[in-house]
Amino acid sequence: MAPTLVHHFVMSMSAIELHSINRWEASFLREEVGGYFTHGIECTPGATVLDVGANIGVFSAAVYERLDGDVRIYAFEPMPPLHATLERNAREFFNGRLTALPYGLAARDDELDFSYVPAATIFSSSSRDQGNIEDERRRVTASVVEMIRQGGLGPVLRRVPARILTLLIGRKLRVLRQLETHRVKVRPLSSVLDEQGIDHIDLLKVDVEGAELEVLRGIEERHWPLVRQAVVEVEGWQQNRDTVCEVLLTHGFKVSTEQDSVQQAGDIGMVFAVRP
Repeated sequence: MAPTLVHHFVMSMSAIELHSINRWEASFLREEVGGYFTHGIECTPGATVLDVGANIGVFSAAVYERLDGDVRIYAFEPMPPLHATLERNAREFFNGRLTALPYGLAARDDELDFSYVPAATIFSSSSRDQGNIEDERRRVTASVVEMIRQGGLGPVLRRVPARILTLLIGRKLRVLRQLETHRVKVRPLSSVLDEQGIDHIDLLKVDVEGAELEVLRGIEERHWPLVRQAVVEVEGWQQNRDTVCEVLLTHGFKVSTEQDSVQQAGDIGMVFAVRP
């Protein structure tokens, strides 16, 4: 990322300064966390939280801080470099309250090729590869440009013409082309619930870069009543939003959606589900 972007995203951690692979990502994810706790989503002491697509554990850290450590967190991260960092953070900062699980979630047991982006790990995914990474770069560029146009990086950059911003940001995001492939394990959530003895889920957070429906389809009917709340970041918003909402509505949730102009430019959005 450009130095200006890095400077914007670097912020002081309120409590836990996690180990990270790219410092700017930890700061960026910190800024995103508050967006999960809207539309009626809340956590109370003693909660059990599932962080699906945990990266280095920024969302988990925010929940841990909110509840003063009175929480049980299961964090899923299949990418080996990210999981190693997550596990280190779990050991050093979570006082035994976070279990770092080294696999992803899907509709069935499998092994998949995941693309890992060392310079921007938040874009690592089973749905990205050399065949579509240029489309992904253009999508992310559009989202960043819209963020700047909304004043997200200050008034100076906001005055730069959009076509110039697109050119500059697109060049900086060429780092997305530098992919590593990792063969990783994925499992259905229901088998994990049985294995770990999880008998209730106060909050299910899903941020898995395009595999959201796979995660939800790995929950058997017998386990849906255990889920009290869910927040799902949906990629391919126009194509997948209604299906994600329908899955949650069918299982008795009240569902809300949110998409701001920055998310719209990136074709992503948020789905919030709570028990009425």
